[in-house]
Amino acid sequence: MKKGEVTDKELKIIETIAEDKSITQREISRRAGISLGMVNITLRKLARRGYIKVKKMNRRSLEYVLTPKGFAEKAKRSYRYFRNTLASLREMKRKIQSIILLEYSRGRKDFIILGNGELADVVELSLKGLSKKGITYKRVSKEEDLREEEAVVLVTKSKFKRTSAVKTWINLYEKIIGKQERR
Repeated sequence: MKKGEVTDKELKIIETIAEDKSITQREISRRAGISLGMVNITLRKLARRGYIKVKKMNRRSLEYVLTPKGFAEKAKRSYRYFRNTLASLREMKRKIQSIILLEYSRGRKDFIILGNGELADVVELSLKGLSKKGITYKRVSKEEDLREEEAVVLVTKSKFKRTSAVKTWINLYEKIIGKQERR
């Protein structure tokens, strides 16, 4: 992290203030998961660096207002997060497509996506993005829905266990997600 950049902890506080400018330090602490003392220190630091302004409402209450610099930092970090998420999705799609293309090169053209959720959606997009003749697929949510078929089963949840009815079983959850969790 570059000097002067907002830390994750500071960003949590900025985002919390953006939601409610009349929020108390105790509530910021609770929502952001940061100790009350650290919230106090961080708020002073953010004010000193020009990300927020502190207005005294009365003897006991303060109001925290994001400055244009604070809004800009929040937007910049949100954009960076979005960009990184898209890059991760592209990489995941590339890995999935390479696994599918390997099976395609072995003469397998029929696929079953086993499971629901985000990974299953990315697998479906990966299949749709391939321009290979004859590739077919279907989605099933439960192992019981699998029949004794020649199709390659692409598993998208860790809970599924291989059944004897399936010849080719590829656990994408382990191959793609499992690697990322171990990092």
